[in-house]
Order: sequence, then structure tokens, then C-alpha cells
Amino acid sequence: MSKHNIVKATFALLDDNGDLIKDATKGLSTDGIYVADHQGEGFSQINVSAIEAAGTPGWGNGQIKRTAYGKSMPTLALTALDLDFKINQMLKGFTQNANTGAWVRQLPKPHVAMIAESQSLDGDISIYECFNNIEFIEEASNNSTDTNSEADYSTALSGTVLAPLKSDIFLAANGVQQPYVIAKSTDTGFDLDKLMAETFGGYTTSTSSTTSDTTSGTTGQ
Repeated sequence: MSKHNIVKATFALLDDNGDLIKDATKGLSTDGIYVADHQGEGFSQINVSAIEAAGTPGWGNGQIKRTAYGKSMPTLALTALDLDFKINQMLKGFTQNANTGAWVRQLPKPHVAMIAESQSLDGDISIYECFNNIEFIEEASNNSTDTNSEADYSTALSGTVLAPLKSDIFLAANGVQQPYVIAKSTDTGFDLDKLMAETFGGYTTSTSSTTSDTTSGTTGQ
């Protein structure tokens, strides 16, 4: 089906076991998740590439008898409108220097989980694209001088989608694990709470009062 519009992007940091980090300092918030939808904040582009690649045909007797398919290797390209500064650094794995307060790149990268929500053309159906284990980079920082027009720079993040951290999530009907799932809100059996729990390392709405900020609610430029 056709879809349009970014409704929201929701993020979380997971530990090495794939469990949600529910901590306003070590994670993205006290309940673990961050919805990038505050004043002046949101995403203008969330593009997913390489979900699948064309297969390699196997020839026999002058005919294509089978096709071999490689692994799914999704990549992400995100463009943000005023993503909160601290959240941006944490998604990339930057840590804050105790002496200067500056943010500095640190490896290994954190495990980032994300759900991108879009909608059907009539707006009545939600589409959810889910990733359990992403590594993000911000390849460049571009600066231009203001003239009689303001010169803005939108944060651009690139993500590599890795295998899910737990072995029992994102499973196809045959039991094979995949790095990407997509869901439609009107499908039989759809359960948003279960989808969020699986994607976000055990997240439950019952233990959170709000889907939250780690800052005062303002966004950084």
C-alpha cells in the first residue's frame, strides 16, 4: 500500500543483552525511550535502503531454476529538524568530557533501537518500521553564514542496521531472524504494545508516565 508523512520517530538505547536502558543519564530518558516530537523538533526524511537485494539466478537446462538471495542489510538515512542536541550525541555514542563538558566520539557505538511511524494516504492507518540494533554516524557538520536569508543546517544521520540483540525477536514464520520488521495498525493480530516491547528491549507502557525528555523540553540547534 502507499504511505506518506512521518508521524514520529521513537528511539531507545539498549545494553549489550538487548535490554532497555531506563536511565535519564545512561539512557535517553527515565522510561528509556525518546519521541523526537518536541517544539521545533522532528524528522523531514527517514529513508530505508537495502532491505532486500535482487537475487542471483541459478541456471540449469537453459532456464532459471532457482534464485539465491543474500542477507537483508538495511541502512538508514535520517534528516532531522532540530533534533535535541544531547539526544543526537547519545545516538551517535558521543560521551561528555568531565573537564570541559564537550561531547567526544567513543567506540564501540551504542545499540540504538528505533520505530519510524508513517501513515496511509487517508491517514487512518499507521505503518511502523522497526529496527532493534542500529549504529548511527553523523558524517559531517556543515556551517554557512547568514545573509539576508538564514542559513540552516539540518542534522543528517546515517545508520547501519545490525542483527537484533536477542535471538527470539524479529522472527519470520520459519523462525529465521531478520533485522527489519514492518507492521500495519489494522492487520489481524497487530499489537503495538508487544511490538514496542520487542523492538525496545522489554519496554512497557505501564511503567512509564510519559514518553519523555532528558532535557527541559527544549531542543538544541
